[in-house]
Amino acid sequence: MNSLKGIILFFLVLAFAVSHAQEKYWVFFKERDLSQHQPVSNKTYKNMESLGLAIFQESDFGPFHKEVKVLSDAGFRVQNTSRWFNAISVYLSDDEIIKIGHYPFVKEIRRITTYQNLALNKTPTFDGIYLSYPLHQINAGAFIKKGWMGQGVDIGVIDGGFFDAPNDPNLHHLFDYNKVKNVKDFFSPPKVDFYGDKKSDGEIHGSLVTTAIAGFNSEKKQLFGLGLKSNFYFARTESSQRESRIEEDNWIAAIEWLDSLGVRLANSSLGYATGFTNPSESYKPEQMDGKTSLIAQGAKMAVNEKGMILVVSAGNEGENKTWGGVVSTPGDVEEVISVGANDNNGMRMAYSSKGVDFVNFIKPDLTVYSEYGTSLAAPIVTGIVALMLEKKPNLKPAEVKEILRLSGSLATSPNNFVGYGLPDCEKIVYQLENKSMLSKKIETKKVRKSVVIKTTEKEGIVIFHKKDKQNVISQEIRQALKGRLEIERVGNVNQTTVVFKDKLIEIIWRN
Repeated sequence: MNSLKGIILFFLVLAFAVSHAQEKYWVFFKERDLSQHQPVSNKTYKNMESLGLAIFQESDFGPFHKEVKVLSDAGFRVQNTSRWFNAISVYLSDDEIIKIGHYPFVKEIRRITTYQNLALNKTPTFDGIYLSYPLHQINAGAFIKKGWMGQGVDIGVIDGGFFDAPNDPNLHHLFDYNKVKNVKDFFSPPKVDFYGDKKSDGEIHGSLVTTAIAGFNSEKKQLFGLGLKSNFYFARTESSQRESRIEEDNWIAAIEWLDSLGVRLANSSLGYATGFTNPSESYKPEQMDGKTSLIAQGAKMAVNEKGMILVVSAGNEGENKTWGGVVSTPGDVEEVISVGANDNNGMRMAYSSKGVDFVNFIKPDLTVYSEYGTSLAAPIVTGIVALMLEKKPNLKPAEVKEILRLSGSLATSPNNFVGYGLPDCEKIVYQLENKSMLSKKIETKKVRKSVVIKTTEKEGIVIFHKKDKQNVISQEIRQALKGRLEIERVGNVNQTTVVFKDKLIEIIWRN
């Protein structure tokens, strides 16, 4: 079934189409106003003197009032001003982050609610084009520098509806340049008007997915997907009003249709698990083994026998305790590229489905940032694959998957929460051009109760606590204190992965 139905779809549409939801950020300034006559009281100075502290401290001098006023007059909702950090706190939308970053006196923007660091010199723009956060996170600039845009690559999108896609400002270029080559409705009765006849809000889902593959808003100069010059084939396979197993039959018909047209790359942000209109049709978690469902068998055949490359969303069942939170079919198939969702620190989003512990392969394969559903994580990877095929059209499915995995932030220590981690486009470019690539080093420590790791990293450090080599029990983000990170063994944890920027440390807990 469509993995973004009901409330989740509603919020997805809001987040993707509107982009004005505000969150609180620190905005740091480049210069302090050291000309202030007396930034603190006489009593403060007396306290400093009595404690033997320096009377003059730069941290007492905050931003220039005129610079703060410029932002306030521009409509930004300034909340507080920090002298110590030379910063203000302000509520910003995604669009406002871009706008405020253009002021010459702004040094850095950092979200208050997480460890995410949006240092301006790390936020890539190319010829005035702004990247969506998922593209920024995967280092998509490496592809853009090469000028790769998926030219000549055919992409099939199997989804629940493409309502009003020709009028979507993020997709105008696809229709203006005749990049949508064919469409077909496999649901019965089919729509008379493929892009019209809206039955429910779910009809927009395929348009959102396509935006994440190849979306570009020329007015706002915002890039959402990488496959700008790819060709598209749209297949509608399900109803937005009812969930049933007959939709799996439509999915198989669609994948066969794409194969018959010679389309090798397909995105499916649909997953089948539980929640069918008729409860008796729902699957059991133990059936998510990559071979039980007919749709899984069809996906295996598409890859193994037809040479197709399938990118599939892992599903949004992560918080469904009765289901077990596991990846839905066909994302459970070993040969497909299953994509989950991570947050801005690289940890699994709570809703994102995890891999089962009764198979001998890793699921999901990768994760990409998506706040509201894995449906928008998978198409980011589909865009990556399109550019890979532009460079090397004869890549086999297994080769594509291996290149993606080797580029992952957890390539040397994958797990069932985030797979091989975040793909890195720069590492993918290195592999495609046969250049040497540096992967994260992995260190192993064997300890009993606790271990202290020395580090200079000041950002959040992600930790995965596991019951064995690949199956995670819990995840957390920690901050090193005075260059020390102390980790203690908890519960029935047998291994722990600590993720640093340039290395991984695998802790094996001895009894």
